[in-house]
Amino acid sequence: GTFEKEEFKKFLRMGSIFALIIGVYWTLRPLKDSIFMQLVDKMYLPYAKSISVLALLPLVMFYTKLLGRTSREKMLVILPAFYGISILCFSILIGASQASPEEIASRSLILFVATQVLGYIWYMFVESFGSLVVALFWAFATDTTEAPSAKRGFPLVVAIGQMGGILFPYTIGGLPHRLGLETDTLSMAILGGLCLTIIPL
Repeated sequence: GTFEKEEFKKFLRMGSIFALIIGVYWTLRPLKDSIFMQLVDKMYLPYAKSISVLALLPLVMFYTKLLGRTSREKMLVILPAFYGISILCFSILIGASQASPEEIASRSLILFVATQVLGYIWYMFVESFGSLVVALFWAFATDTTEAPSAKRGFPLVVAIGQMGGILFPYTIGGLPHRLGLETDTLSMAILGGLCLTIIPL
């Protein structure tokens, strides 16, 4: 489409935000299963999927209430800040508990249960990111864009967003293994930082 200069800048900025959101999500998504299997066990993945669906219901209700009390613009600061800081915290916790379930079970029952709980919380956390942050972005985008402008600009936003979905999993997701590291905590720390960069954009 043909854009005015400021309109074009706006869609480039929106595209950058969407690329960060999609890139972080599509990098977290495979990590969600692999880290859950490391912390819990692959046999429990069906339970994690069921629990995450049930946990999303009250979470979406809480998110909707919060959205009713504050603007979408403020929420686009609050949610990435929450998820960015949480991903950084998860990278520390998961890095500290990297061991096979058998090793953890042999150390202590409390440590074993804590690791299991961490695995389930991690799984639900990643699922909620995909549900809430993407929806919030599009709610914000439609609030701040007139319909004729959106027809021209939203395809550009989606195209830029897809670049994030391609580049992030390839570059960040595989980085620890290319460096010869045993853990994915480096990827998680980078993703946490990238999630926080949504705020200034």
